[in-house]
Amino acid sequence: MDAEMTAGIDSCMIFTDVMVEGVTLSDDTIVVGCKQKRYPDYLPVNETVILTDSCKVNPSKLIPNCAYTYGENLYLTCDKGNVAYIDCELKHTKNTKAIKAKHPEYKLVGGKNVAADDMDAGHFGVQLGQHPSIAVEQHKYMNRYGIWRKLELSWSKLLREGHNVNIKAVFTEGNDGTFSDFWCVRETINDDEINEYVLTNDGNQ
Repeated sequence: MDAEMTAGIDSCMIFTDVMVEGVTLSDDTIVVGCKQKRYPDYLPVNETVILTDSCKVNPSKLIPNCAYTYGENLYLTCDKGNVAYIDCELKHTKNTKAIKAKHPEYKLVGGKNVAADDMDAGHFGVQLGQHPSIAVEQHKYMNRYGIWRKLELSWSKLLREGHNVNIKAVFTEGNDGTFSDFWCVRETINDDEINEYVLTNDGNQ
């Protein structure tokens, strides 16, 4: 979506490319680091939890209707305690193996603890500055070789080149557990280039 296309869109709407009706942002904001972030109006927020590097949370038992913040990253849960929305400022991060080794709790989703077959405990990008505890059921192909992995590599390259990258994503509600069928992703590069994607959480992309 280029600048001309975005100029006429109400500033409180997002995902107008990938979701015809768009997503209306609440008038309320959440303090996330040095930023005030709005969020989808259909997600009530009853509690806020500030995560640090040393915090460990069970990603399969997150607090319902909660805003988890980490640096300038926001993770919102639905009434079932599953991740329903993220708004993240990506940051190039080294030594990801060592970080993951200190946070084995992320494996509490994926593998044997899944609502669907062939799922990993998928991060939103530890190498992109995301909290190592926060993970969801992510199809093995999508996570390791498919579209999500390709996006991660693209974002990592942009960060190393000095660009700013923000990612917002809406996760559809699955029937059980931390599984979401579709991810609607909006990337913003250097505050002006905007691209939107629909990702199917399977082995097809």
